[in-house]
Amino acid sequence: MRYPAYPLFPSNIRVIDSSADPVVRLRVTDDVDSGPPPMQGGRPKGCKRLHTNATVAAVRRLIEETTLTYKQIAARTGATHSTVGRWAREGGWQRHPFAPVASDTLRGARAGRRLKLRVLREKLQALAERCVTELWNSPTVDLDRLIQAMQVAKMARLQAMGNRRPRRHPDAPARTGQHWIDRDTAIRTALKEMRRGGVNIDRIPVEAMALLEDAHTPPERDHPALRPRGPRRRV
Repeated sequence: MRYPAYPLFPSNIRVIDSSADPVVRLRVTDDVDSGPPPMQGGRPKGCKRLHTNATVAAVRRLIEETTLTYKQIAARTGATHSTVGRWAREGGWQRHPFAPVASDTLRGARAGRRLKLRVLREKLQALAERCVTELWNSPTVDLDRLIQAMQVAKMARLQAMGNRRPRRHPDAPARTGQHWIDRDTAIRTALKEMRRGGVNIDRIPVEAMALLEDAHTPPERDHPALRPRGPRRRV
């Protein structure tokens, strides 16, 4: 006869002896310093006080993990959309793959004029530094190469100055968008601006001239990247 306290049916609960398992100890670490506490009621408009580290971390998380626009992120965190864009650009934060992209950061045939001019400035600066390095490492002085390096340095300086460059003549009347579509006119205008800045056009190296022409050449109208999108297919 079974003991009266013995269960009639076997139980599904099993007792496991974990004495042989290794003991894992959890260590509580301090939170990351979030900087000074935020101001009561938010930062007033025009306030010069720096944002807290917690705000910067929240902005980075929204940029890298969500598809929100810069304005939406700014509305959530309290920073302006220009500040959000500057943090992302200077910090090198990777945007979410499906997040909207600014029109001045598109590469290839869809690149805008601002991006082309910015890339032209960077490439001219790199070309000028390469010419100077070659002249510095050369045992002899090549006069023609030296003059070309000086012209490229002037082009890079003028391109970096942008609209702040000094003008010897009064400003021309406002130009329409059709002016920039014409490739020959755009290149001729760019060369004229370089000549006004003191660049000797006849001594420009071939590499710098090719970069200038490519930056002011409009994309092909029948390029695949510029074709209108058709209706999306639902899978």
